[in-house]
Amino acid sequence: MEIGVEVLPAPKGRFLRKISDLISRVDFISIPDSPFGKPVPSPLALAIMLRFLGVKVIPNYRVADRNEVALLSEIIGLVELGVDRVLIVGGDPSSIGGPTGLDSVKAISLIKEWGIPVKVGVVTSLRPNERLRMKLEAGADFVVTQPIQRIEELEEVKSLIGDVPLYTMILLGLGELDESVLKAMEIDRVLEVDYSELLRDLKTSGIVQGVIISSPKRTSRILKLLGG
Repeated sequence: MEIGVEVLPAPKGRFLRKISDLISRVDFISIPDSPFGKPVPSPLALAIMLRFLGVKVIPNYRVADRNEVALLSEIIGLVELGVDRVLIVGGDPSSIGGPTGLDSVKAISLIKEWGIPVKVGVVTSLRPNERLRMKLEAGADFVVTQPIQRIEELEEVKSLIGDVPLYTMILLGLGELDESVLKAMEIDRVLEVDYSELLRDLKTSGIVQGVIISSPKRTSRILKLLGG
C-alpha cells in the first residue's frame, strides 16, 4: 500500500521546510490547488520543483480555472518533466474571478482523447453518485475518497468502482475544522479514531491502493502517525 501525504502549497522555502521530514517516510506528496479558492503558489510549479529533487508527486488540478488549451498544455508539460499522475478536482469556489466552464468529465475525456500518458485521478465523497460513474466512464484511472474515520465507509465506493485503484484520505485533526468544511466533506460527526489502528487495518485489508494523510495545521501529527 502506498503512503502519501497532502501538503498545502506555500512559498518555496516554507514548502520545503514542511516536507523535509516527510519525504523519506512516504511514497509521494499530494499538493492541493488553490485551497479555499485563494491564489497560492501553483501546485504544478511546486510539483516540477519536487520532481527535480527526485520526489514523486501528485499535483491537484482545478479544471474550473482553465480552458481546454490550458488544460492540455499544462498536463503535457507536467508529463515532459516526469509527473505521471494528476488528481483532477472541481475545487472550492474561487475568491476572485469566475469559472471557465470546463468540468472534470470533459477534462478527463480531453486528456484521454489526446493520448497524454498520465494517470488521471478523481475525487469522490463516501456516498458515490452518478457523477463519479461519469468520471469513470470518461476514463479516470484512480479514485480518491474524502477522509474516512472507519474502514467500513469505503464499501459503497469500492462496490461502484470495481477494479479501479482506490485511495482514501486520512485527515488528522478533524475535530478542529469548521462545521462548514465538515459539511462540504459530508462528515456528519467526528468520531474518536485510533488512526494508527485504522492505518494498519487499511494495509491489511487490500481495499485500497494507498492512503493520503493530511494534517493542515500540524505536520508533526503525520510524523507521529508514521512513527517519526
